[in-house]
Amino acid sequence: MKQGVFVIVQERISYMNQVCVDILDLDVKQYQDCHYSTAIAQWINKETAHCFKSLIDGNKTDIHTTAMIHTNPHEVIILDIYGHYVHSAVGPQVIGCITDVRQKGEQLTRSLKDLADMRYSIDQAAIVAITNRRGKITYVNNKFCEISGYTAEELIGQTHQIINSHYHSRDFFKELWRTIGLGKVWKGEIRNRRKDGSTYWVNTTIVPIKDENGQPYQYLAIRYDITDKKQNEEQVRYMAFYDHLTGLANRRMFDKCLKEAINKAKQRNIKFGIMFVDLDSFKYVNDTLGHVTGDKLLIAVGERFQQMVSKRGIVARFSGDEFAILIDQIDSYNELQQFSEAIIDDFKQPFLIEDYELNITGSIGIAAYPGGGEDPEAMMKHADLAMYYVKNEQKNDYQMFNMDMNDMSQRTFQIQNDLRKALEEEQFSLVYQPRVNPIDASIQSFEALIRWEHPEFGEISPSEFIPLAEEVGMINPIGTWVIRSVCRQISLWSSNGYDLIPVSINLSASQFMQAYFVHHFFQILQEFKVDPVWVQVEITESLLIENEKGVRDILQKLRDKSIKVALDDFGTGYSSLAYLRKFKVDILKIDRSLIKGISTQSSEKLIASTVIQLGKSLNMTVVAEGLEEKEEVEAVVQLGIDEVQGYYFSKPLRVGDMERMLQTKKCLTYM
Repeated sequence: MKQGVFVIVQERISYMNQVCVDILDLDVKQYQDCHYSTAIAQWINKETAHCFKSLIDGNKTDIHTTAMIHTNPHEVIILDIYGHYVHSAVGPQVIGCITDVRQKGEQLTRSLKDLADMRYSIDQAAIVAITNRRGKITYVNNKFCEISGYTAEELIGQTHQIINSHYHSRDFFKELWRTIGLGKVWKGEIRNRRKDGSTYWVNTTIVPIKDENGQPYQYLAIRYDITDKKQNEEQVRYMAFYDHLTGLANRRMFDKCLKEAINKAKQRNIKFGIMFVDLDSFKYVNDTLGHVTGDKLLIAVGERFQQMVSKRGIVARFSGDEFAILIDQIDSYNELQQFSEAIIDDFKQPFLIEDYELNITGSIGIAAYPGGGEDPEAMMKHADLAMYYVKNEQKNDYQMFNMDMNDMSQRTFQIQNDLRKALEEEQFSLVYQPRVNPIDASIQSFEALIRWEHPEFGEISPSEFIPLAEEVGMINPIGTWVIRSVCRQISLWSSNGYDLIPVSINLSASQFMQAYFVHHFFQILQEFKVDPVWVQVEITESLLIENEKGVRDILQKLRDKSIKVALDDFGTGYSSLAYLRKFKVDILKIDRSLIKGISTQSSEKLIASTVIQLGKSLNMTVVAEGLEEKEEVEAVVQLGIDEVQGYYFSKPLRVGDMERMLQTKKCLTYM
């Protein structure tokens, strides 16, 4: 087997034979008298040059090593390399011998080719780096340079600190180095930093390469880019813990933060509190202006909360129009009350959404730690109870939780839970109260009123269960049941030969603004063969204010089919006389709050007179509601009232008690 020989004299290449030139495919002139370190590093590699340095320096007299070089990307030559130090008359010399050992066997050649192919494949698919035992980089492939943004020259000789993103802790890297230092393979995910400052994630396997003593002397790191995977995971995590619309924390994240706050409060003996905020009448915004505008309003509300809370806690959106706020570390419960007052005050400023100035209020329930509960479930339940207390009482206010609310909550919960069963099991019924001409006691119409006989609580007032039905989304099915029941009863009265009297039906805002409400309404009338002249509808004045355009369109469709419309409870809401001119309603029902005391107080009489005359001037039938005393009746008659309704003439009656009224069309008990 032929050997290539070269001689080093005074650290320069003084001779090389033709075999050496052929094996290494060298240009003799290029390397004649070249410094040995440069020559050997270029012929073979830096490690071999370093070995010969030990001979030049006199530290060793003989060396033996092997090296692998590429004559082209797919061909590998294995060199057996010897070096010997001699002292001659001309001074120290080093003789080098190299042998191409490919001829030692086809099996070795195939193995080497397999290794070369594997290295080529890994280089194409993975991010590869090799470091020495101290972590200094000795080799990087193109993939490493591409993903990091550094050149090979910038990386070799550096440690991986050059791409450290400082995302991982010191302990993380200590464990990594402890593992590979013991000669074990380490696997894990690492976030690195590019030259431009951006970051990327790699799935990393570090394999220790051991010397003849079994000790690691270098490390091979094979990495795969998993940035997209980590971004997808982060997106999934974001979706799991944050609200997609507002970007606020969601209920899951709030639960997590609440648990952490309780643990911290227990350890440090401190106070904190949570608030549940439910937007009042938000549904009207959605129904009138659409969900796009409603969503923009929710985003704006969330931004206001964020500005107010800042770094004092977190803001979350649970669902729909319900928000939650956690205020961290308070000195006294008064801080929570002050914060609630600040929210109410801030909401006095309208929200500018598209071309609208939207005014909205919030009902706020507060639970403080530890008085409002000592675990997350209790605190959230109690804040929710306090919020619903405000919602049911007056809205646009706040309430701290107290233990008396627990009893109320049990009843409220059961009523809400039993509403659907009540509808399915026909626990609801209707009673009818007449509207009467006060001059001759003739009945002009009946108002249908719903009643609920609960199997446990007995009769539940509509003022209690109707708001709860609105909260749980049962108001529309119940409203449809009322319409069908009234039409069925009118049809029965007609079949029994009675002269019909119009019946008015109360409609909720939600039901009135339902898509296709008018179509469904007249479908029911046709089903029971009821002429529209025998059905009237009643709506409240707040509906006119909050849904102006939509209401006007629906009213016109009803009037086109001969349905008379009554504006109910006038005087309990905005009482805007201007709105009476805008909307074409047929009947104006004045609430008892404007009638009570009319017989003795001149100011009340003046107000009632103004409303009655305005209604008449707009060709409305004006009705006084809730009359209970003879003096009240006489007073409104003097003011020119058209009709009256109340216990003075008749309480609401069940169908079985109405026979004489249906026969005579008069309130005989009054007469």
